[in-house]
Amino acid sequence: MKILAATAGSLPARKRADYIVELAEKLDAELIVLHVVAGQKDYADGEKALDIFKWKRRSKPLKSILRIGELAPTIARTANVEEADLIILGIEGGIDSLNNICRDVAKETDISILLVPDL
Repeated sequence: MKILAATAGSLPARKRADYIVELAEKLDAELIVLHVVAGQKDYADGEKALDIFKWKRRSKPLKSILRIGELAPTIARTANVEEADLIILGIEGGIDSLNNICRDVAKETDISILLVPDL
């Protein structure tokens, strides 16, 4: 099983990384963490977010991906290319923002989506 977890930055990653890593380990899944940035200036926070997951992963290697692009299409495209079985999205920015992202990702892939609230 492959899980693609999309992170929204270093602060949300700190809130959810333990849960996501633990879930991946319980499912004996390969974990792929994706951070999508709008441009080069956002790379530093994206690298911090990915590093948080790298420090938490224990039993299996973790693949981290940092991409420039539009959020939903990049998440869906990466999940499809990586042949993920599950996409994990954090609930960030309110329900309206979440609905837009989930709807847009779901339009572009048939992969199941798991929503993780602030923990």
